[in-house]
Amino acid sequence: MAQLSAMDVYNLLPKANCGACGCKTCMEFATKLVNREAKPEDCPKLDDESLEKLQELLAPPIKELTIGEGDREVIVGGDEVMFRHELSFFNPPPVFVTVYDDMKEDEIAGKTEEIQEFQVERVGEVLKLDGVAVVSRTGNPEKFARAVEIAVERSEDLAVALITTDPKVMEAGLDVFDERPLLYPATEDNIEDLAKLAADVDCPLGLHARDVEDLVPLVVEAQQYTDDLLLDPGTEFGSHDVVSTTDKLAEIRKAAIEEEFESFGYPTLVTTFPYAFLEDNHVKAARRESYLASACVLRYADLLIMDTVEPWALLPVLTQRQCVYTDPREPQEVEPGLYRIGDPDENSPVLVTTNFTLTYHCVAGDLESADVDCWLLVIDTGGLAVDVSVAGGQFTGEAVKEVIEETGIKDNVEHRVLVIPGKAAAVKGDVEDATGWDVVIGTQDSSELPEFLEKEGLLRIDE
Repeated sequence: MAQLSAMDVYNLLPKANCGACGCKTCMEFATKLVNREAKPEDCPKLDDESLEKLQELLAPPIKELTIGEGDREVIVGGDEVMFRHELSFFNPPPVFVTVYDDMKEDEIAGKTEEIQEFQVERVGEVLKLDGVAVVSRTGNPEKFARAVEIAVERSEDLAVALITTDPKVMEAGLDVFDERPLLYPATEDNIEDLAKLAADVDCPLGLHARDVEDLVPLVVEAQQYTDDLLLDPGTEFGSHDVVSTTDKLAEIRKAAIEEEFESFGYPTLVTTFPYAFLEDNHVKAARRESYLASACVLRYADLLIMDTVEPWALLPVLTQRQCVYTDPREPQEVEPGLYRIGDPDENSPVLVTTNFTLTYHCVAGDLESADVDCWLLVIDTGGLAVDVSVAGGQFTGEAVKEVIEETGIKDNVEHRVLVIPGKAAAVKGDVEDATGWDVVIGTQDSSELPEFLEKEGLLRIDE
């Protein structure tokens, strides 16, 4: 499938350049539509026929759909490309974690609270879990309904998935919570009943097959009732789990995008939670889940259902998601300027770094965790890391001089000493000549900075 161009979209616009959409020209609006920074409805001059054509043209080959409502809503799918450098990947895959109806009620409550409260801050972003998946292992409608009730009560903004093959048990869960939960799994044995049920209650439906080609008849039958579908081609477990599972996901993505095979134009779903029952101890199970889920984030999983709540197992998955789902067209940078770390004063050290997001947060985090009070000067390198910006000519004496003058740091400290990164040692003389400050070469790794400052007597600078 040829990638959509701004000109393709422009040809359907009124070309009035009226500015009513907030753009100066229709071409600017067309570019924003292609980049998903605007919606066709933002143009008031489009007639109904043109609006419909434009919406159809802009619809991604992988359908975008919602699970949940209000604070519990998550969005899945919506991607248009095989590789993120071609455009960007949209809608990071939500991570759901399971509870089971054969658990004790206090265990369901406790695990749901762990899912709700799990969060870790990385590179300035809080990484969280997105949903709770209630699994029926008893086949008992009353027990399932009670488990759903507890999971909903003990969560605030988690989306919900109801997992059972029995339509009667599913209905019992829906009687408790019907705010658009994901219904899963629809198989060849229950597809008609669950598809009808999903259509009746307007809920997305997850299809499960043992292999990719077995999904096709399920999609065809489900489409008679609903078009809000997710595709599970069957997670493989064992020694070849990663290769086998990601190959299936890639086959679906390729068929949908490159071959325009409409039956596969839906987001994909991967379950790793069965490892909790396949392995003989929970540490081994969590490790296998983490390994498999992380690989699937990289290779086209649009939603993950896991069992583990171990932070060491979830962190690789969430970190992978954060990395893959950043927009490669946008520099990852923070605002240049002066940042206070702790409670600095006129004798606190002044450190210099670049405005690459990862660099800034690593440096700031290492200093904060060691309770170092200091001033951090962040120079504008266009979002490049220290070594790259030194080589590229963005980390220069003039750049440091500019941020010193703009921030007025001279008024905050009595000394004239700068600590620059070890990887910027090559520009020490340039910085001294441009600024007139004494320059100390710091460490290669920011985690070594606190110890270095203490050892060199730089935690307090008296001149």
